[in-house]
Amino acid sequence: MTREHHVYTRHIDLQQRSSLSVLANKIQPGARVLDLGCGPGVLGQYLHEHKACTLDGVTFSAEEAALARPYYRDLAVADLEQINLAEAFALRQYDYIVCADVLEHLRQPEQLLADCRDLLAENGEILVSIPNAGYCGLVMELMQGELRYREEGLLDATHLRFFTRQSLLRLMQAGQWSVQSLETIDRPLDESEFARTTADSLPPAVMRYLLAQPDALAYQFICSVRPSSDAAAAQAHALLAIESEANTAHASFTTNLYWADAGQFSESHKLIAKGQIGALQQSIRFALPRFEGTQPTLRWDPADRPGFLHLHAMRLYDASGALRWRWEADRPEALAQVPHSQISWQPAPATAPGSTLLLLTGDDPHLHLPIAPALLQDCLQTEGAVLEVSLGWPMSADYAALADSAQELQARIRHADTEVLRAQQAQADAHTQLRLLQAHMQQQKENLEAAIAQQQEHIQGQQTHIGNLQTHLGNIEASEAYRVGQKLASAKARLRGRPAPAPAVVHVPEPVQDAVQAVDAQEVIAELEDDAVLAVVVDEAAPAESRPEPVRPLAAAQPAPMVDIIVPVYRGLGDTQRCLQSVLQAATQTNSQLVVINDASPEPELTAWLRELAQQDSRVQLLENDINLGFVATVNRGMALNPSHDVLLLNSDTEVSHEWLDRLHRAAYSATDVGSVTPLSNNATICSYPRFCEKNALPADADLLRLNHLAASANAGQTVEVPTGVGFCMYIRRDCLAQTGLFDVAHFGKGYGEENDFCMRAHDLGWRHLLALDSVVLHTGGVSFGDSKTPREQAAYQTLLQLHPAYDSLVQAHLKANPAQAARNAIDKARLRQHPLPRVLMVLHNAGGGTLRHVKELAHSLRDRAVSLALTPLEDNYIRLQWLDAAEGYDEEFHWPTQSDALVAQLRELGVSHIHFHHLMGLNLEVMRLPELLGVRYDFTAHDYYAICPQINLMEPTHNPRYAALGVPQCPQCSGAEPAPTGEYIDAWRMRHRLFLNQARYVLAPSKDAALRMHEYFPDAPVRYVTHHDIPDAALLPVPKGQPLAPHAHLRVFILGGVSLAKGGDVMEAVALAAAQSQAPVELHLLGYPHRRMRTQPHASLTVHGPYDDADLPALMARLQPDVVWFPALWPETYSYTLSACLQAGVPVIAPDIGAFPERLAGRPWTWLRPWSTSADEWLALLQDIRQRQYVDGQPPLPAPAAAVDLKAQYLQPWSYGHDYLTGLRPALN
Repeated sequence: MTREHHVYTRHIDLQQRSSLSVLANKIQPGARVLDLGCGPGVLGQYLHEHKACTLDGVTFSAEEAALARPYYRDLAVADLEQINLAEAFALRQYDYIVCADVLEHLRQPEQLLADCRDLLAENGEILVSIPNAGYCGLVMELMQGELRYREEGLLDATHLRFFTRQSLLRLMQAGQWSVQSLETIDRPLDESEFARTTADSLPPAVMRYLLAQPDALAYQFICSVRPSSDAAAAQAHALLAIESEANTAHASFTTNLYWADAGQFSESHKLIAKGQIGALQQSIRFALPRFEGTQPTLRWDPADRPGFLHLHAMRLYDASGALRWRWEADRPEALAQVPHSQISWQPAPATAPGSTLLLLTGDDPHLHLPIAPALLQDCLQTEGAVLEVSLGWPMSADYAALADSAQELQARIRHADTEVLRAQQAQADAHTQLRLLQAHMQQQKENLEAAIAQQQEHIQGQQTHIGNLQTHLGNIEASEAYRVGQKLASAKARLRGRPAPAPAVVHVPEPVQDAVQAVDAQEVIAELEDDAVLAVVVDEAAPAESRPEPVRPLAAAQPAPMVDIIVPVYRGLGDTQRCLQSVLQAATQTNSQLVVINDASPEPELTAWLRELAQQDSRVQLLENDINLGFVATVNRGMALNPSHDVLLLNSDTEVSHEWLDRLHRAAYSATDVGSVTPLSNNATICSYPRFCEKNALPADADLLRLNHLAASANAGQTVEVPTGVGFCMYIRRDCLAQTGLFDVAHFGKGYGEENDFCMRAHDLGWRHLLALDSVVLHTGGVSFGDSKTPREQAAYQTLLQLHPAYDSLVQAHLKANPAQAARNAIDKARLRQHPLPRVLMVLHNAGGGTLRHVKELAHSLRDRAVSLALTPLEDNYIRLQWLDAAEGYDEEFHWPTQSDALVAQLRELGVSHIHFHHLMGLNLEVMRLPELLGVRYDFTAHDYYAICPQINLMEPTHNPRYAALGVPQCPQCSGAEPAPTGEYIDAWRMRHRLFLNQARYVLAPSKDAALRMHEYFPDAPVRYVTHHDIPDAALLPVPKGQPLAPHAHLRVFILGGVSLAKGGDVMEAVALAAAQSQAPVELHLLGYPHRRMRTQPHASLTVHGPYDDADLPALMARLQPDVVWFPALWPETYSYTLSACLQAGVPVIAPDIGAFPERLAGRPWTWLRPWSTSADEWLALLQDIRQRQYVDGQPPLPAPAAAVDLKAQYLQPWSYGHDYLTGLRPALN
């Protein structure tokens, strides 16, 4: 992103005293005004529209000038320290020259004032507004060791000079100016940028001294001056004027009072008052409005900052003035017991008897006033009620010493409050949970009785079977065949030199009682009924006394007999129909029933359809809430419906497919401690597919039915543990639900976070949560309970963290591990194997830039006709295989060469039918054998000259701009100084690449120059010139035309992108230095980043704006409006995407005469080509000449010359990616 010149957005309101409003009042109607540093023209607009003034102006920014121009007769865009005012505004005289917040930005403001003298009419005045560096807030910040520059204000980052009253008057005296008036614009400390620098953060004596200074709260000075030969008297007058002013400066704080009905507070129902810091006792009155709430409540925010507050009393008067309620300091417990936040109560200090000390912490301390709603309602029936607060705010720095202790205290209070809330919630849920547990225990009792009977029957059957086996064995041993067989076995053993086998022995264990039989059934049942819990603990690893007992879930002996599929419904008829019909049509074996709960839907057609469905299909049980309970309470109603059933929570904006429930049920009972199971989905955060934690669309090659089938085939029975289930589709076992409890309605209201809280509570009890990798459920998202999620999600997440501090770390660890990626890859590979489109493998480096951009654009252009995969190098000899599609998530790594066979097998299995090599840098040499190993053909694109020279750009390692194309003899010397990464000599390097390129189907070059250079080194390679396809039709490009410049305006020259040494970074800096030294009217702007630290303004005429995203470049170009873009490259670029951006923007261009530039710019208007070896002084001379001739004098330049590239016709044959690229691809070997 770039850093642009800051545009000050201000306006004039005569009802408020500001620097602009004071200046505007000083100017007479119809006056002639010169506005220096006019910015976007705020003052000019007012004077033009309201006082019919004639205005001229100067501003530094062209962007501001565009906003201001309608209100000014003549507007110059220039630097005030470089413009010649006498020439720019020749023969003009002004009644007023305005310098509004300008002088502080100049290195020599006295020179600007001197230049203004000749432009003033008789009795003309210069009006100056300037910041006060003696403002108490700035001084306080300095005293605390801070000096922080800001974007605006007294410490604006662009301020170069700083003034107090005395230094401002000295400036005027030195310039022979007579001060006619000197006023101040005061600003309370709490309304300034230093508001957080509290007045009680310094010792009281120091603070009182600061506030006693005459200009303590003077934020700006407004000065009116005229030329004079005797300015000393006027200065003395201005200095003496302040002695008679009354010192009323004081620091203040803001206090707020909110009123609401039933505690729903908002900013629209707020009263604001101010108090004085340092006043030990003061009264603050809030005039209450008329309010008709049935349960009115008042919330008082004592202050907008942390600190001490002595609270003496609070009184409520009705409209007639009668006292209706009061609180006195002798009853602090009355306030300490009401809801409050970030307030600690302390006994009254000796310095303030008859008060309660409030220690305010954090950024939002507040408390609810304990006024009975009925009494408050009566007072608010008529406008005129008043709440009076008697308090004191001592000026003391002791608060800083207690800040850390206060923060710790508040943390403990918040923790205690949280525990209280949780206890209250637990109590509220007690009856419901007890009923669920009783039902669960009854089911346990019945299951246990059935299990005991079944085990007894099984043991009897086993004993009978053992008896039959013993009889059968005896018969076998008594048979003639057995005896003969024993003799033959002994003979074979002797022949092989082995001992004879021992006689066959079948070990039949003694009949033992089953573990369940060891316990009297009636005792077990009675124990269940008494304790309402059953815990079975098995610990074989170590004695119980040697280690702490782990938390274990209370798992049921048998699975639940039925699953309730609970679908809460609020709105969205179409989504709900698709959801319920998919559930009813999906083939499953698990016993289930569909429970639909209509949460008072506002859509009558939805309610009617649900009732009709329930009447027509007996599998549907419809419940209807009389009022809207919200998602969480509605789900709780469904989960409590059948206490012996498992539950599956399903959003009404989902769709399911065959066997979905069976797979979730199997996963739920794959281990005794599984509490919940969530399937994969296109939109389910940590359970999302194909891209992890993203909202995905269904893949174009697979609908839900096929995707669900592929998941079942690729990941049959597989699960991974997750920190939390996701509530769009979440299977919960009844035993887990019975132990954990229902969802938390109090904390998670309408929905979001309730399933995370449930899962964390279950986790604390020993339950695990699984992601079923063999099932996929479609989730649209955002339909069931409205779209107002963002504020609710944020609030719920904070509540979740308060209740479960470990939640975030568990989730972050899961995100980092991403344990389901292998399963996602398995589904992706199953899709790829069956994909109807051919698969093309793109091989490239990992350095990004134009190569990566071209590969992505190529893959995007082919997306309807081919699947593109990418192979890129990683560190430590790893290589990455990815699906090159922004909507896909396949990402797998292989180690080369230890896993090279696995990679080749994978590519063959995925059906790769063609390989396109875009770059080989960073890859193992064996990667060049992939076409042979797969039996496919390949292409090669020359994005640079790595195949010719390991230096990539054909420059010597010493960075002299000499090119291999100009003479091969220097190559051995170059490669000796900077050897190839493989250690090869340059001849071996080129021979290897020559053999490789000669066997390619095509060697593609994006420019004719690149094709020619590749042909010179590889004459037998099938080189083809084919441009990149980022510009579909060059004939439709805009025609460039330079915008005229004022005589004193600077030529703004932009350089785009990352500028390395090969791209002319040193040349750019040299031109900028020369421009600054010669004060040439040329300024360079690097919209990007340099390869090293460079000298910039004011030492060099260069501004570095910083990097940008490629997608943002067109908008940046349109906004910044460069006069010309310069490419100072020293190497023959093969294409240049930044040049494409310039062509598409229609801006003038200056470029070197090498590489792709000449052919791409041939015949283009407002384009200049110069030798790549042009020196810095020559470049600067060219820029100045262009500025004067074309931009100031308006002489159109000649078009760029035609490019002369001698390329053979065979390399210019018509060829396109759309028509020829996929033609004749051979399938991969299987």
